[in-house]
Amino acid sequence: MMGNRLREVLNKEGVTAYRLQKALGVDRGQLSRFLNNQVDISLKKLVQIADYLGYDLVLVKRSKPKKKGGKKWEPSTSERIPNFYG
Repeated sequence: MMGNRLREVLNKEGVTAYRLQKALGVDRGQLSRFLNNQVDISLKKLVQIADYLGYDLVLVKRSKPKKKGGKKWEPSTSERIPNFYG
């Protein structure tokens, strides 16, 4: 989950959750619940956190599809993910 990954990055970078929440104005309880995989946070906030830590957010193709069968999803032009960095 994303909370686990963020916790790993914080440990690797030597940044405490307290320092992160103070620097970015993230609600302390919300950040704690996110790090414990109890809630999600917005993509906008994840981008801010990644920027603060010097990381980029990227989409990575799964090695196996989540569900077998069914119709393959193809994004329309309006559903494509925007480029946040220019």
